[in-house]
Amino acid sequence: MLLIMQYAIVVSLIGIIAAPQSWLKSLKTVATTDIGDALDKVLLYWSKLDPLTIRGLLNGGISIIGRVGSGKTSSSGKELGSAIVAHKQSGGLILAAKPEDLGMWRQIFASAGRQNDLLEFSPSQKLRFNFLDYEMRHGGHTRNITQCIRTIGESLHASDSRGGAEQEIFWVQQQERMIYNAVEVIKRATKRVTASDLQKFVVGAATSGEQLSSDEWRKGFHCQCLEAGHNAQKTPIETNDFQMAADYWLGEYPSMADKTRSSILAGVMGLLHVFNTGLVSELVSGETNVTPDDMFNGKWVLVNMSPAEYGELGSFVCAGWKFLTQRRVLRREANPTDCINVIWADEAQQFVNSFDAHYIAQCRSHLGCMVFLSQSLPGYYAALKGESGEHQTQSLLANFTHTIVHACDSESAAWAAKKLGKRMETFFGGSSAPPEGFFEELMRKNRLTGSFSEQYEQVVQDNVFMNGLRTGGKSNGYECDAIIIKSGEPFSTGENWLFRTFSQG
Repeated sequence: MLLIMQYAIVVSLIGIIAAPQSWLKSLKTVATTDIGDALDKVLLYWSKLDPLTIRGLLNGGISIIGRVGSGKTSSSGKELGSAIVAHKQSGGLILAAKPEDLGMWRQIFASAGRQNDLLEFSPSQKLRFNFLDYEMRHGGHTRNITQCIRTIGESLHASDSRGGAEQEIFWVQQQERMIYNAVEVIKRATKRVTASDLQKFVVGAATSGEQLSSDEWRKGFHCQCLEAGHNAQKTPIETNDFQMAADYWLGEYPSMADKTRSSILAGVMGLLHVFNTGLVSELVSGETNVTPDDMFNGKWVLVNMSPAEYGELGSFVCAGWKFLTQRRVLRREANPTDCINVIWADEAQQFVNSFDAHYIAQCRSHLGCMVFLSQSLPGYYAALKGESGEHQTQSLLANFTHTIVHACDSESAAWAAKKLGKRMETFFGGSSAPPEGFFEELMRKNRLTGSFSEQYEQVVQDNVFMNGLRTGGKSNGYECDAIIIKSGEPFSTGENWLFRTFSQG
């Protein structure tokens, strides 16, 4: 009997070895199905036949637009946020626009049983995140560190227009060059980059040929960094980059016109001053015990520093968290079963910057997306200032696959109606003429003529978005109406839009 069982086992093994391709193919099919299921999980239903899946969320993210009091946060925003948090394989960043946002999100996480996954970043908590040190440890390229500082600085309006678009671009470029050349020297000299070292280095730069030859300057921090960077071991590329930076500080900078140099220096120092003072210095220029990496393990970081309460300091901290999260997402090689990353920004016009359009165009393949809630298009125009602000806004919003439009202003309404497109409509008309002669008048015969015409008309008129949507509250049964616009595949109705009522309950 034992011999028979051994023989059967041997035959089975031979069968598997003889047909390995079919066996491996079946395993591959199972694995593919599991991966497909991971991205095709339904988060919520727009209608009974129209689900929002994880794949649909990642494919461009979601933009929600509605004027103050339209119910965008308390209805569609809350329903969407609850659905995303309920997905256990999710993490991300939440930028609080109002102090009361914390209460809503605590309720959402408690309902999902994920209280421990919500991390609050604020002056009253113990979490800290050193922006520049984090960027240094993730590649540390001088250009990337410079971009980090410059993009965060957009929140402070450090590059306001100085009389025209060309002049504005000039000052931005010159401030960026100064930061780049300072970062390059500090990085080679100290093997790290801190905001305090950058400020000390820039302040100590020589402004004339006479100062370069003085003993006092040679003993200072600026000269010592140049010397340490020069003596440090470097690759040929690093040697070239450092020499370019040294030429800037020893040749170009001292020979600049005083007015030009002081204008560039004012913008750079204004930015570094924020890094090195007050709450910002404590929160983002010291130790680190939380980073965007934690989000890939299912954690959510809520930056509870709303601009409404903290002003420019809140905008600065939120901008840093958002940019570094975006950079980290774009650097990761994500598998379909990994945690998705969601950047959530209510009153997004307070947090938007020039990097967002670049990010949203690429983040899908890295399992990243953004959900932006804003009052109007003009709000984005004002934030992305300058002549290109409108174009940057259009570029950003065009990448969102889903747009939820609540009651809104006239300009946003016209934009939303245009997104819906036009369709051929048939119009009927007619006219009547008086009867001819006594007989027709006696018989009461009417002389009627009919006509029709065809022309393209908007699918939904602007005034529907302005006045035809309920905005919640007790008088409306705590229900808010919205029109969901979808790019790409249509809804089950065959249209690219869907009317939806969201509850504030």
